Amino acid sequence: MSENAGTGMADKLAGVLITAGLVGCGFAGLALVQTWFEQRDAAILRTIPDVLVTWREGGDTFLPMMLIAIAPLILLPGAFGLSRGMPPVTRRARWMLVAVTAALVATGVAWGGIAGRQEVGVATPFGAAWLYDGKAREHWSWGTATSVGIGCTNQKDETTGKVEPKLNYDVAFPSGREANLARETGDMKTLTARLAVIDANLRARGVARFVSTDAGCVAYYGRGLAEADVVRLRGVLGR
Repeated sequence: MSENAGTGMADKLAGVLITAGLVGCGFAGLALVQTWFEQRDAAILRTIPDVLVTWREGGDTFLPMMLIAIAPLILLPGAFGLSRGMPPVTRRARWMLVAVTAALVATGVAWGGIAGRQEVGVATPFGAAWLYDGKAREHWSWGTATSVGIGCTNQKDETTGKVEPKLNYDVAFPSGREANLARETGDMKTLTARLAVIDANLRARGVARFVSTDAGCVAYYGRGLAEADVVRLRGVLGR
């Protein structure tokens, strides 16, 4: 009996299923790791009083995801007879390749869990901080801010190509860090009220403001708000 592994239809089907399974499990594992970290960060944020705005920065899972996707696609198809250019391998070699591939996928998941973990930015009435694993890597009071960059203009989306209103409210600090306080704009009433607290603090300290807005963009984000909230929004986005 030949020691070479079979390359019949059943073997090819097994190769497809194992390859797809390892890739799928790898991506699912990476998503679970990231979700766990996000839930842990959320639990830490609940212990911090007076949180007004939060945002996330950093994290890069591109290379780990490439490892998860590419390792099975390179190593396994030939071992299961799916690649004509690869000679038959023994059963032992086939399953060794499966084991090596599984180890590479697990490495990609672990790598992605570390490389993809983001810092959490936190803004309170007193200042901004950047947390990693619940510990502050950097903290600044609003009085130390060097500038405020505010924008509400129509911009072309790089992904879709559509021109849409975009809002940003960024506070810069001496280290070069920027607190990006208005990237997610789901609940404008709540966001505007919270930004108003920070904005009043920055204005009181005379922090330099750089503003670029147009009436159409402001009107877009003011849709559905009460008149008092629209006035507050205009005040926050004003010079």
